[in-house]
Amino acid sequence: MIEAKQISFGVKGKQILQPVDFTTDKEEFVVILGPNGAGKSTLVKLLSSGLKQSSGTISYYGKDLNEWTLDNLSKYRAYMHQESMIASNFTVREVLEMARYRYPETKNQFNKFIMDKIVTELNLHSFLEMEFNFLSGGEKQRVQFGRVLLQLESEGEIQPIKYLFLDEPLNNLDVRYQIELLKYARKFVDDKRGSVIVVMHDINLCYQYADRVLLMQKGKVIMDGRVDEVMNPQILSETYQIELEQIQALDGEVFYRHVSYSSNLLDKSQL
Repeated sequence: MIEAKQISFGVKGKQILQPVDFTTDKEEFVVILGPNGAGKSTLVKLLSSGLKQSSGTISYYGKDLNEWTLDNLSKYRAYMHQESMIASNFTVREVLEMARYRYPETKNQFNKFIMDKIVTELNLHSFLEMEFNFLSGGEKQRVQFGRVLLQLESEGEIQPIKYLFLDEPLNNLDVRYQIELLKYARKFVDDKRGSVIVVMHDINLCYQYADRVLLMQKGKVIMDGRVDEVMNPQILSETYQIELEQIQALDGEVFYRHVSYSSNLLDKSQL
């Protein structure tokens, strides 16, 4: 369980995040949505201990975040940030292996098993021996996603809910790997391995994969609820300051588009 009470963040007299309450006590896929500058990444960094809040408290499993050692906390939460550069010439294999060094008690056999499993599932075999910093942006994202997954893997049947924080993980990924990453993250939740808390910009993918949405604007969480409650086209239009409409396909799938998109198509068809 993560519980944040009235957490805020400011720097040099500028308030970046207004006081926010946030609680998650079950496996769920949470998307933090909102326009640029809304405070999405700041909130994720605070919740994952990447930043120290200016006010308020954060606890994991009832224990204040300040009381956790980094080694222990790293076994229960992992954070994938936007920046992918590594200040050394590590290979992809070495970057992935770093995720396991906080588990000295774990048998090498398990480490090898889980490494092989994730490398195969994320299709990373072809560049395991390549230097990480020579990869494309999308390849780096896939490796970093593998790293955070490896960080949370542990032996034993009974484990508390673990937390996977992803800050704009779809950056630089082509459509195929965007979908594969989100499917894997969704499976992480559905398999009862933990919760995913992700910053995204794509409202259509958000609707497809999220259980819960935090909608942010100007440093505030303006709505927090089920995906079908929050993703009202009128609310989204007001938040993004662009007119959006919700379309339901014959198969029941829901998607959103800019209203002028349909009129542009109509104009072209009449030429």
